[in-house]
Amino acid sequence: MESHQAGKLDTSGTAKAIISCFQKLGVSFDMDQIQMIRDPKQQIEMVGVPEEHLSGHAFHLYHLTSPDQTVSFEFQHNVCGRSIYAEGTVDAILFLAKKVKSKADK
Repeated sequence: MESHQAGKLDTSGTAKAIISCFQKLGVSFDMDQIQMIRDPKQQIEMVGVPEEHLSGHAFHLYHLTSPDQTVSFEFQHNVCGRSIYAEGTVDAILFLAKKVKSKADK
């Protein structure tokens, strides 16, 4: 399950990347099984998105269950707001600027 602001129409790239990692570990999962939540009412009531972050959030929940139903595993990561993305972009630019300045090969 992944929940993003209502204006995001496609499946989360983060969800696809995490599922790809699970698949490399042997988990059978089809990307078409991803449940995209875009309805604000469901985001608040079902997912637990704070109302003030409906316009900018990224909530992800992955639930795996063993074939015999005796073991389950959940992995969840939630982001409220958008500032973390801007901060990450600034960090990447600073990193690349240092590489350029040092004339790094890569």
